[in-house]
Amino acid sequence: MDRRQFVRASLGTGLALAGARVWAAPGAGSTKLLVVMLRGAYDGASLLVPYSSEFYYRSRPRIAVPRPGSGDPKAAIRLDADWALNAAAKDLHALYARKQAAFVPFSGSSDTSRSHFHAQDLMEMGQREGGALDYSSGFLNRLVEALGAPRAGGVAFTNNLTLAFKGAVPVPNVSLRGGAKNPLPQGEGERIAAMYEGTPLAVVAASGIETRREVSEQMMAEMTESARGAGPARAFEARARLVGRLMRGKPAYSVGFVDVGGWDTHVDQGAAQGSLATSLEGLAGGLSAFAEEMGSLWPGTVVVVMSEFGRTARENGNRGTDHGHANFMLLLGGGVKGGKVYGKWPGLDSSHLYENRDLAVTTDFRDVFAELLEKRMGVKTLTPVFPGYRIEEKSRLGLIA
Repeated sequence: MDRRQFVRASLGTGLALAGARVWAAPGAGSTKLLVVMLRGAYDGASLLVPYSSEFYYRSRPRIAVPRPGSGDPKAAIRLDADWALNAAAKDLHALYARKQAAFVPFSGSSDTSRSHFHAQDLMEMGQREGGALDYSSGFLNRLVEALGAPRAGGVAFTNNLTLAFKGAVPVPNVSLRGGAKNPLPQGEGERIAAMYEGTPLAVVAASGIETRREVSEQMMAEMTESARGAGPARAFEARARLVGRLMRGKPAYSVGFVDVGGWDTHVDQGAAQGSLATSLEGLAGGLSAFAEEMGSLWPGTVVVVMSEFGRTARENGNRGTDHGHANFMLLLGGGVKGGKVYGKWPGLDSSHLYENRDLAVTTDFRDVFAELLEKRMGVKTLTPVFPGYRIEEKSRLGLIA
């Protein structure tokens, strides 16, 4: 590979610059969308606690989150007659009280493999289980294509371009990995810009180089301050703030994606304290920080938090939970009819479990996105985004303003 080929490859992978259609966009759509993927299958029943269920407490004698009103200092925060919020995620309660946060329990995909990779791929591609998987494009790339520049552009805040954004439309990825200096050697950015001068990609190259510098400078300062040995969960708050600033400041960044790891809690999961609670605290703090950074754009913003699948209803022998089926989606923003728990609530007992071990899916995750795309993003036909899918009237939740 000669120098010119190397530089072009670096642009494609490290900077992952978008095509001129995205970067040259003078304005984006009125709605900002951020998808947050919790990789590892988080235990939604420890975030949104089904405290009215006796089965929940019998099934989790060591890791159940204490009931609201139990007198336990770590008791969950009551939301309604059935549900409460883990106190570790108390930063979300203020958003819920302002009707800017909503939960969708028993949601997920049709995947039953309990394989992290297969389930994540299925969700990011926006497909349904059955038949050969089409890895040629992800649903967010198809969304950006359906919206069309200059109305909207996408950006992945990931180390590598995520599958959800792969496809026909060039989309940039901006790594938020902290603790490293600008990976471009001294003067390399100028040389790259000069190479593309006078070509249609000149604006693309300049924008990508500037974004990389901006990320590097801010992450060097903030990641060092916020980490303090606390681990990945705490790091999310600094990253979420940066995501907020970038999405607020760059009109082309109207559809974003960021992922957060560390949710595979097979051992010593904990309840209102412990490893999972620490992660939930970091997640809630990060989401709250993102809302703050979006400022005046927050009323037109929707955040969708999801995970590839949920955890078993019963705890295992290691004080943890294993791979399950349905999980709990979380939506935030001014575009959400918040302050409510949505979806079908079949009850939580052994008779309603999937294969006598997991929560059953009663809401397809695409139903949630369908309402969002139709009501907030002006997508008239869902087929290009979710091929072979149509939302049924009985499946509409009414959670999008």
